Amino acid sequence: MTDGGPDWADLDALRRELGGGGRRPLGLGRVVAGDGALDALPGLVAEFRGPGDVVVLAAATPLTADGRDLRAAAEAALDGARWEVLGPDDGAVHADAATLAAAAKAAGGAGCVVTIGSGTITDIGKTIDLERPGSRLIAVQTATSVNGYADPFSVLLRKGVKRTTATRWPDALLVDTGVLAGAPPELNRAGAGDMMAMFTALADWYLASAVAGRAEGGDPPYETTIARLVRSRGPRLLALAAGLGGDRPDPASLAELAGLLTLSGIGMGVGGSTAPASGMEHAVSHLLEMAATAGGRPGNFHGTQVGVAAVVAARTWARVLDRIDGGALDRPAALPAPDAVRARIERAFAEIDPSGEMAAECFADYARKLTRLAAGGDPLAVLRASWARHRAVLDGLLTDPGTLAGALASAGLPARFADLPEPVDEGTARWAVTNCPLQRQRFGVADLAMLIGAGEDDDIDAVLDGMT
Repeated sequence: MTDGGPDWADLDALRRELGGGGRRPLGLGRVVAGDGALDALPGLVAEFRGPGDVVVLAAATPLTADGRDLRAAAEAALDGARWEVLGPDDGAVHADAATLAAAAKAAGGAGCVVTIGSGTITDIGKTIDLERPGSRLIAVQTATSVNGYADPFSVLLRKGVKRTTATRWPDALLVDTGVLAGAPPELNRAGAGDMMAMFTALADWYLASAVAGRAEGGDPPYETTIARLVRSRGPRLLALAAGLGGDRPDPASLAELAGLLTLSGIGMGVGGSTAPASGMEHAVSHLLEMAATAGGRPGNFHGTQVGVAAVVAARTWARVLDRIDGGALDRPAALPAPDAVRARIERAFAEIDPSGEMAAECFADYARKLTRLAAGGDPLAVLRASWARHRAVLDGLLTDPGTLAGALASAGLPARFADLPEPVDEGTARWAVTNCPLQRQRFGVADLAMLIGAGEDDDIDAVLDGMT
């Protein structure tokens, strides 16, 4: 693909690159990619199918491939398959309890489930197929929108809160570049925004591992091999961004972006966590999505919003590092009291969820993080003892905010909250950035900012300056 690495669809070569160690096995069965790859669908179904029907799960959104109706093409190729539409007529599917139940019922008795559509549709298929012993799952990617097609995780809505849940790998992933080209350009470009997380999330993962190591309920420790799988291709992402702008993105750029997204999903899967691709930028985006859903407002494409939030995360990293250069790490961390955190979380989420369920869900996760941080004394001692070494690693992972903003602009993506298709106002942006560390138990730069006193109002002002 790039940098001398293996072709992204060659799973055997990827297994050799990843090696053994304590990593989880790469459970993705097969990747079929390229122009016309959709033609392989009937053969894959025949190969993987268990006893029972073939059921196709999709949203109501019309899908095209090279000018053809994708539903008609799939139904013709899969004679006798049941096509089941999930979610509302506008295609805005959410992986909530009701939709998961409807999908499980629709797929009852299936020997093979085929998901055709968005990352959310794929997440639903990966979730319900856990309950179906012997059933096989084939995911047909229809856009370069997210990295969730190739991993064993699903983002589900639990009590209104987005939660990443371990599910299963697809038995096969089918990536037809003709199908990708038929997706709305803004949806394809969203994947480039999602991939910008590599420049901030990996630093968060390294930080969490340095501070807490591996604790009960925490993420696996940082692994250079997994980080390098995607981060070594970072220059290619920045370079190909220009090919994604305009009304018709360059097909070669789309294909390469699909490869990067697949590698990102594989990295999360073998690492056993979404931490290699999801840090502060995703926490901010999740909160914005939760607020939009709770308020009945239209949201932005996940990846498009993540791209903007990655600029914010990069700005937060720059401010934190600057404060550490000024001696902020020399003082012991002052951990907040659990009761104070509970009250803060309740205040933060009261407006979008008066029932209190969302606040309770977030506090349950944050309390686990707080317990781990308090277990070993000053959680910043390990950083303080070897800061020069840690700083060198972080400098190799991070990219300056201006570079990220420039790449987003060249891809035709917004780099400010105010420029999103559904603009995020200053108050909502501030709410999300301020409260993002309270949303989950994963430790990241926003937590470090709080511990060193760099998460105060003036710090948030500096991070958001010019973004809203």
